[in-house]
Amino acid sequence: MNWRVIFYRSASGKCHIEKFVEDLPVEDAEEVVASIAALRELGNKARRPLSDYLEDGIYELRARRLKKQFRVLYTFAGRQTILLLTGFVKKSKAVPIQKLKKAKALRKDYFVRVKGGKNG
Repeated sequence: MNWRVIFYRSASGKCHIEKFVEDLPVEDAEEVVASIAALRELGNKARRPLSDYLEDGIYELRARRLKKQFRVLYTFAGRQTILLLTGFVKKSKAVPIQKLKKAKALRKDYFVRVKGGKNG
């Protein structure tokens, strides 16, 4: 059974994931989209090397092409629903703390603004 995948969108309509993918070269974007499709199929059963738990309910979706590594940070937003928060090209060994903070802030905004404060 496929999971529902939604992209975080700010109150003004800005979507970090769409912008991230659109700004990538076509071949790199295809890898990221393929990883999102795999996550959609696997949901909470996704494991390394596709996905990994980071902290506090935030996960990283992993994609790679040549020597470039791409990450999409996501969380679960209810039954069979995955909320993609933000994406970036990974340039260091660990996920940068500011990227984690951003993902947590976007998740909080989503649950307060869209879900009325209900987490799932």
